[in-house]
Amino acid sequence: MKKLEIIKIGPKSAFKATLYFAIIPLSIMVVLGFLVAIIGLAIGKPGLLAAGIPYIIMPVILIFVYGLIGMLSAFIYSKLATKFGGLEVTVVERISL
Repeated sequence: MKKLEIIKIGPKSAFKATLYFAIIPLSIMVVLGFLVAIIGLAIGKPGLLAAGIPYIIMPVILIFVYGLIGMLSAFIYSKLATKFGGLEVTVVERISL
């Protein structure tokens, strides 16, 4: 067993990882927005159409907001980990035949 310490996380890597976790809920938001908007158009209720449009637009904005928060978190972690120590991970190397 080997102990490794993570003392730096790259901002690009944090941005990508944040997007991987956010893509499913944001996709569900877009689908629900389209469904509500289509139902609003079909039954002639402009209120439903107006309620569905933000669910289509917000995920695009939230992708950047979540990504920036992930990058900021990685930057702060990297600065603090070099000063106080980072996350320790135990790794086991397995050889399979």
